[in-house]
Amino acid sequence: MTEAEIYAGLTEVFHDAFGDDSIVLKPDMTAEDVEGWDSVKMVAIIIAVEERFGVKMRSREIDQLKCVGDFVKLIGSKLG
Repeated sequence: MTEAEIYAGLTEVFHDAFGDDSIVLKPDMTAEDVEGWDSVKMVAIIIAVEERFGVKMRSREIDQLKCVGDFVKLIGSKLG
């Protein structure tokens, strides 16, 4: 799966999670950049990502995520 395909899938996850189709993901985007992105929302996003991409993330991997770009890299590494 290409990085562009990962961004497309992750964008769908974010649109569904926030109910906002205007969100445009960028590599340096953080929770501070999206209204309502808190720890509870992050859990929902992680569950949706695991289902969408068929991957399983460990808590220590999730703890290291600093931005959307990190998220995309983690998903890519899980997909091989």
